[in-house]
Amino acid sequence: MKNTIIIMALFFFFGSFAQESIYDGDNMCRELKEMINNDQLYRSKLPDSFSRHKSKYSKKEIDSMQLLQRKIDDHNTEKLIDLTKQYGWISDERINCQKLNIWLIFRHSQPKYFKDISVLIEKEHDKKRLSDFHYKMINDHINGRPRG
Repeated sequence: MKNTIIIMALFFFFGSFAQESIYDGDNMCRELKEMINNDQLYRSKLPDSFSRHKSKYSKKEIDSMQLLQRKIDDHNTEKLIDLTKQYGWISDERINCQKLNIWLIFRHSQPKYFKDISVLIEKEHDKKRLSDFHYKMINDHINGRPRG
């Protein structure tokens, strides 16, 4: 009986440890930074709704860039959902990678992902791996920005 308890305790300890560890932080950092760069690839060229200036791009070019950006956003969202399910929320500190801002990926996600993202951010916020600020920013996107 005593051996069973020790084995269960070791299994629990190492099982929990494996969830927290990200063994290849350097490659993970590079991959996530590439995702963030792609997140801004066309977005930085698109006119925003607050701009008073006319875009230098035609309507057709803008529509094409929006479509391309949406495809990138879908790919990034799916990848971050998978990574978060596998490792938990990947903060800058967990992989020693500064200024990741990966929360922007979920902030730019499409409604078809909202349910999956909502479940993940609740879990990660409860486990204290997702900060209050990032949780609120993602949650505001999913549930609509508060009016006030």
